[in-house]
Amino acid sequence: MSTAFANWQHAACLRALEACADPISDAHALAETFATLTGFYRVPAEAAAELTLGLMAVVRVEALSLADYATAISEARQRGVMGGGIYDSLHATFARRQGARRVITRNPGHFAHAAPELEVMAP
Repeated sequence: MSTAFANWQHAACLRALEACADPISDAHALAETFATLTGFYRVPAEAAAELTLGLMAVVRVEALSLADYATAISEARQRGVMGGGIYDSLHATFARRQGARRVITRNPGHFAHAAPELEVMAP
């Protein structure tokens, strides 16, 4: 991936984050962020860890509850969500519990089944 493309993606995500009054995420998203940075983007683990942990300074991060897992799995069955889509179901369940009306993600198509009632935006 070119540096210019990576910088463009970072800038778009930063603008989306700054537009949120009270950005919040579930803690599982930190693990997914680290996995994506080190796997897909091949960012060295040290830099990926620093970037990922740095998110906690600008985004309120809360743990998923056991009830979130039970809800996400139950709804996955009802919505036809399979495989890795369960992780998006977890994020959607958390968003609903927090009263969110919108989810901002780099993978908006992943939320088609998991969160049809939420506004899904890509930065």
